[in-house]
Amino acid sequence: MLVGEGDDVLHLEVPATPAHVGRLRRAVRGWLRQALGESEADAVDNLTLAVSEALENAAEHAYADRDEPGTMTLSAQRDPGGAGSVVISVTDTGRWRAPTGGTGYRGRGLALIEELAEAHTVRPGPTGTTVTLRHPA
Repeated sequence: MLVGEGDDVLHLEVPATPAHVGRLRRAVRGWLRQALGESEADAVDNLTLAVSEALENAAEHAYADRDEPGTMTLSAQRDPGGAGSVVISVTDTGRWRAPTGGTGYRGRGLALIEELAEAHTVRPGPTGTTVTLRHPA
């Protein structure tokens, strides 16, 4: 379900399923290209991958204890106080699952987000989790 989309704001809410991750990834990539411009191609790629990791985590883990998928919301906007910087959030209403200490090929999403984003926060809570990424202009 499309909630709102414009030049300065992107806001999409969809079922938290792997099938919807690609749709949101394409939407945020297009929005970032417009918001940051051609000179920030590396930032667009890095932020798109970081957002994709956050979306994958929401789709795969947040609702693992439920029979039906919940929702995930992608919001992106220019930070009004940040002189053109962008703020992107991925939110779910599911249950937080702490990363495991395993060394397999899985479980690296948050570490990847940390490497790809200039600044990020992860806020788990009783009503879901929000991952917020910031990129200065």
